[in-house]
Amino acid sequence: VDRLLKAFGRLAVDDPAYRLLVVGDGPLRGEIEDFAARHSLADRIEMTGAVEHGEVPALLRRMDVGVAPYPELEDFYFSPLKVWEYAAAGLPIAASNIGQLGDLFPHHEAALLHSPGRTSKLVRNIARLRSDPELAKRLARRARQVARRHSWSRIAGRVLNLAEKSVERHSRAG
Repeated sequence: VDRLLKAFGRLAVDDPAYRLLVVGDGPLRGEIEDFAARHSLADRIEMTGAVEHGEVPALLRRMDVGVAPYPELEDFYFSPLKVWEYAAAGLPIAASNIGQLGDLFPHHEAALLHSPGRTSKLVRNIARLRSDPELAKRLARRARQVARRHSWSRIAGRVLNLAEKSVERHSRAG
């Protein structure tokens, strides 16, 4: 959240059209509210609070860029749910290159990635996606293709296929 706020602060200074939509709620809400008040940005930051899962797609459609500025995490495996949601919604993605993100959403192919903690690079990536609609569309389209290949139904299908093959092998061997 601190990187997101720093990036938004820099973008907001350069262009009053920038807005920040924070979907969800959590222990850092006060930090966001304090930032908004200190920087006179309360009218440009919207926090939805907790929302039903079914409300998320409509909120994602309001975004120009899906941002995921993850911190540096050593040897940490995670499933970046927000990045998957951005990809499935057809949003261009600006994210930290951490974990498997670079393999799943290659830089300049399916997202614009930056090293964790590099706020200046995050700012440039967000600004680039907003200023280059063709790039944003191309990356969003490719990210959506990645999301389709990794959908729960496809993964479940692969697991079932492997299980069926295993059962067949054991049946023939037994």
